[in-house]
Amino acid sequence: MAKEVAASYSLIDGKLARTLAVLAVRPGRLLEAYRAGAGSLYITPLKLFVATTALFLAVLHFGDTRLYQSTWKVVPGQTVVVTRDPGVGNIVTGAVEQSRWLQKNIEPAVDPAVTLALQQAAAAAKTPPERTSLEAVIAGIQIDEKAAKRMSAWLPNLLWLLMPLYATLLIPLFGRRRLFLEHVIFAMWAHAISFVMMMILAGINSLGGNLPAYLLILPYLAYFTVAAARYYEMGPISALWRGVAHLTAYGLLVLLPMVVVIMMTVADWGVILP
Repeated sequence: MAKEVAASYSLIDGKLARTLAVLAVRPGRLLEAYRAGAGSLYITPLKLFVATTALFLAVLHFGDTRLYQSTWKVVPGQTVVVTRDPGVGNIVTGAVEQSRWLQKNIEPAVDPAVTLALQQAAAAAKTPPERTSLEAVIAGIQIDEKAAKRMSAWLPNLLWLLMPLYATLLIPLFGRRRLFLEHVIFAMWAHAISFVMMMILAGINSLGGNLPAYLLILPYLAYFTVAAARYYEMGPISALWRGVAHLTAYGLLVLLPMVVVIMMTVADWGVILP
């Protein structure tokens, strides 16, 4: 994808500059141009999707940031202690677990002191159920780490699967009578916008910003609403609730199952289901 971008555009490419300007200040204008037959003035939807995907992956790589990472960090000055509460389960004190999205990469993701404390607690367990429970926690930490790496490795291929599914979910909300290609164009545009926003956040976090990924939800939804209202010719309120419904369905029906599948491919079923 990087080669495609390099071969297709230059720093003085008029289409590229025009497309970036429209994306920055006029939500939906690019989509209207595609529908009106004036798309030749801008980068095609497919090239826009490919270009932003390639740039996003490059920012993650060269900025040493991770799409997702599950970490355990020891609290300074404290000792990691693992205790067993019959009503709650295993309790780890002295360390903090975090789910980090688009954050600076941390190596090792799990502090060795946490793993050692869990292993010692498992070895000292008084009953087989307690030992099994602690071993499952250790296996879960390893699964999270493997899943994060696999998610990043599979991302370029997953994008080509997710994009048409995103478009399919637009059909019942934004028009069954429209051509499927119209929804695909919107899906490629929406993915491009999300990659641009995530690039900005990843770039800030690579410099130490440490901003949470959920900050992107409202800007993305606002941009989505304005563009959908213009492209699908409806009021902003209608576009807003349809957008919320679409993103909720996309998260529950596509993204969540995808994460479950990835977790299943790295799970140690011998430990989880003894």
